[in-house]
Amino acid sequence: MRRLFGKRLFVRCFLLLLVLLPLFRSAPAGGALPARGALKDGTLEIIVTSPWLTLLVNFIGGVNVKASSIQEWNEEGELTRRIRARSLQSLPPKTLLMAFDYRDARGLGLPFEQYVNYRPLYDRLPLDENKLDAALLDPSVVPFVAQRVLTVLAGWDPENYPYYQKRLAEFQARIYSTTLAGRQILKDQAVYDLTGQSGALLQAAGCRVTRPSEAEWADWSAWKEMAKLTAAVSHMLEEKAAVVMDCATPKAIRAYLGANPDVFLISRPKPDQDYPSFLHDQYISLWSKITVKPLPVPRRR
Repeated sequence: MRRLFGKRLFVRCFLLLLVLLPLFRSAPAGGALPARGALKDGTLEIIVTSPWLTLLVNFIGGVNVKASSIQEWNEEGELTRRIRARSLQSLPPKTLLMAFDYRDARGLGLPFEQYVNYRPLYDRLPLDENKLDAALLDPSVVPFVAQRVLTVLAGWDPENYPYYQKRLAEFQARIYSTTLAGRQILKDQAVYDLTGQSGALLQAAGCRVTRPSEAEWADWSAWKEMAKLTAAVSHMLEEKAAVVMDCATPKAIRAYLGANPDVFLISRPKPDQDYPSFLHDQYISLWSKITVKPLPVPRRR
């Protein structure tokens, strides 16, 4: 019994260390918020570069934070500008700005040198720009990005660090429980993965993932050999596999299969949705697609 208690105590201390470590190793430069000049009605108003950051900042910040993004997703799930580069030039000097890294900020024309409260999560994000969405759709990766968000918020508003830490713990717990629930309903489910970025999300749920060959992917992306795509999808459906696309699936494949009611599309998060809820919706919706049979066509009398 003592050994079990000791192991549990060790695990809890280790997890606490993981949460605290970023604060000691990568605390944002510049100190706390200057004279609370960027506070409005007790709320931190933050401009971020990506709608992914909006999800994370609003969750970790809770009632203390309101984040809005320079970019947003359109109906196709593609990033479009919400705030023009010219408008960014006229932001107040004390505006709170957050980006993934300096490349992210420069790519949007953000004049971060003008702002004392500009903070990147990383000096250089350890990911290729084209792989960012894939990483943020991986339930095992996104909590580490959320830890960086906590670090920045605590630098701006150190008095509320315990609150942000509590929100991070809730975020991690909900991601873990949602992924576990996904595994309970989707483990060993065969999936034909035609997604561009969501493979890790499917693998986290324990799905048995099959993907087309590189040659097939290249042909279908260029509107070639589409009869083979039809045959491959039909074969997978006969084998009781789920056929899955996402917003990063090449446009040719999405257009060709878009009218097929048996194909599941992993969507983008809704503007008012938090990340754990988004993840939960994708797993439940995929499970429903697999298990719920369409209603029979009524016979004419």
